[in-house]
Amino acid sequence: MPTFRIAVIPGDGVGIEVVAEGRRVLETLARRDKRLRFRFTTFGWGSAYYKTHGRMMPADGL
Repeated sequence: MPTFRIAVIPGDGVGIEVVAEGRRVLETLARRDKRLRFRFTTFGWGSAYYKTHGRMMPADGL
């Protein structure tokens, strides 16, 4: 089974707590079904980054 790679950007249009709970749901599913695997990479590019830097992400973000 493949590992699903998920980029996580807390606070990008939804509250930080919503993103955290979504991740918890996926982690719970993976514990219950060993065929599911997730790898999360968190980026600090939410609204706070935008307010500080005036852009969504660094130029080399993609």
